[in-house]
Amino acid sequence: MSARDLVHVTTALGRLAGGRAGVGVSVDAIDGEIGRGHGDMRTPLNLADLAARGHAEEQPDGTWALTPAGVQRLEA
Repeated sequence: MSARDLVHVTTALGRLAGGRAGVGVSVDAIDGEIGRGHGDMRTPLNLADLAARGHAEEQPDGTWALTPAGVQRLEA
């Protein structure tokens, strides 16, 4: 994922989570927030790049949440 896309997805995740770490958000909700609709032909959203940077983590229920570092990134 490009650096620009990472910022866009991180911002969307932050909005959906109310800017709080640990609040799980579904990939479908993130897709919708960034303007990807049902049947979108683009590559499925992969949040592994955010996890690799320590900004997000997958929750046990399959949702994704910002980490404290991800929240800090949004505030910077």
